[in-house]
Amino acid sequence: MRGLTNSLVWLTAALAAVPSVLASPAKVRSSCGYKKFELTLTWEKGSPDGVERDLIKVNGQFPGPTLEFTEGDHVEVLVHNKMPFNTTVHYHGIEQKGTPWSDGVPGVTQRQVQPKESFLYKFEATQYGSYWYHAHQLGQLEDGMLGAIIIHPKKSRATPFSKITTDAAELKAITDAAAKPYPLILSDWRHRTAEDIIAITHAANMELPCFDSILFNGKGSVNCLAPEKLKVPVNNTASLLTAQQAQVLGLANITSFTPKGCMPPPLISKTVAPNVTVYPEKVPADVLGQCTSTNGPKEVIKVEKGSESSAYIAIDLIGAFSLITGTFSIDEHQVWVYAVDGEYIIPQKVEAISITNGDRYSILVKLTEQGTFPVRFASTQNSQILVSAASLVYGSGAPKTTKPYILENGLNATATTIFFSQKAQKQLEPITIPKDSDVTHKLNIRTAGASYEWALNNNKFPASIMDHGADGVALFKAPSSASDNATISNNLDQWVDLIIVTATKPTPPHPIHKHGTKMWQIGAGIGDFTWANVKEAAAAVPQFFNFVDPPHRDGFATAQASPFNATWTVLRYHATEAGPWLLHCHVQSHLIGGMTVILQDGVDKWPVVPKAIENY
Repeated sequence: MRGLTNSLVWLTAALAAVPSVLASPAKVRSSCGYKKFELTLTWEKGSPDGVERDLIKVNGQFPGPTLEFTEGDHVEVLVHNKMPFNTTVHYHGIEQKGTPWSDGVPGVTQRQVQPKESFLYKFEATQYGSYWYHAHQLGQLEDGMLGAIIIHPKKSRATPFSKITTDAAELKAITDAAAKPYPLILSDWRHRTAEDIIAITHAANMELPCFDSILFNGKGSVNCLAPEKLKVPVNNTASLLTAQQAQVLGLANITSFTPKGCMPPPLISKTVAPNVTVYPEKVPADVLGQCTSTNGPKEVIKVEKGSESSAYIAIDLIGAFSLITGTFSIDEHQVWVYAVDGEYIIPQKVEAISITNGDRYSILVKLTEQGTFPVRFASTQNSQILVSAASLVYGSGAPKTTKPYILENGLNATATTIFFSQKAQKQLEPITIPKDSDVTHKLNIRTAGASYEWALNNNKFPASIMDHGADGVALFKAPSSASDNATISNNLDQWVDLIIVTATKPTPPHPIHKHGTKMWQIGAGIGDFTWANVKEAAAAVPQFFNFVDPPHRDGFATAQASPFNATWTVLRYHATEAGPWLLHCHVQSHLIGGMTVILQDGVDKWPVVPKAIENY
């Protein structure tokens, strides 16, 4: 071991249990204001959806144990790598104030944690709400290295619950439920390892946006849909294909998706990289075509409902997907969305929520009629129709026939289904942002070769930086004040505008995640961004901007670009924390394929890295 853990003085502290709804908790030692966890990563066999494969377990379980602490706590996470390959752990959405070396990005904020080695992450919990942790090494997130984080708000933190009800009994039920949220991790799952998928992707020279199942807290089944549901909707009322999907099939005179619910291999690449030669014959049949249903384990959210008239459960929805975006809904239950990406909002009462990679939504579910209710998630990706369900059980738990709010393709089942609106999202405690920024950076999203190779800043991000820290770890070096295709440099305390334009048409939505502090989406539109900066654009098309109360998140999805029109999204953030912060598409194949840039904030006041970290 490289000496980092030799300095640990807390190993003799008293062992304390951490409440968790996910199997066994992390090993944790606790003292007033301090929470110290141990995570042991292993490479083992598992069968999350009824099919056995190799996967990553954390403390012997998948997903990993929930890390639970309180706003203001000092947190330490000691990671033991007992896998046969290098790794790092990223704490998604944690702003890492004053501790950029704990952000967990190989080659950017730290060196990789090698097999049989350990690494200690330290940070202060300056936030509250729902977050998660996951590997940031190649495709290890796809292999299962992930888990939930719950940060309980400090007692003085204002809450939005009085905007839901003023009834004292109901308000108490809501407050009690929110104090014990149930993490529900949603993830897409394959029967092949990430290493296998990467190798097949390169051999076929095409992206493979197709999965075997959707998991709820690591549990699920393969659900093969009836053939008529996968055929074009010509005299076929059972079809789940959208008009856009049917149109793409028609271009090649193909009449159906594959039995797995996937777009046929020759068409996948053509939608975003039509001039690239692909080799679909090198894709094994089980990856995109074959489907065999399984009877895997099922997540059951069981609530012991008391005699009180108003009972609630709070659920933290975590979109731990490697690629998929889809729709979440609970049959016959409207839910209150009261926090997004860990921050309170003015609650919205909805029936369906679109969730993409990295998203977190905290919801309140009122428990009224007893029974068992399907908890649904359905993909809305153009490349695949994929659906799964968990169960919400309370009271007698008796099965009953229910009416869904959404279809198996993730679209609304009725014209009146109410979806969560990010545009209408209002922060409970909005932060005033200036009308103008200090600096503007324009980033073009485009393919950079094959359909899995993408650029966020004209050129692909060099894989060598994150793979093995080529030229050293970015945080450990004196930064340049210049910007290039791998880095964007800003001074501390500057307000920064990121104008993201879809230069490749058509382009699917891309979930853009920023490490460190959150961002505001202050504008979005269709067409090319023809102005020099946001000030000019806002003067020309003010209806496309919001400087008063824009949504505040650590990830925003860009709008889909049609074959005829680009789209643009404007994100603004305040560079308050010095360090190299990754900005990237959270689709894992796009991240690996180069859709990344480093935001070097505070090049004028670069942080001093502790020797224990630098010498690791």
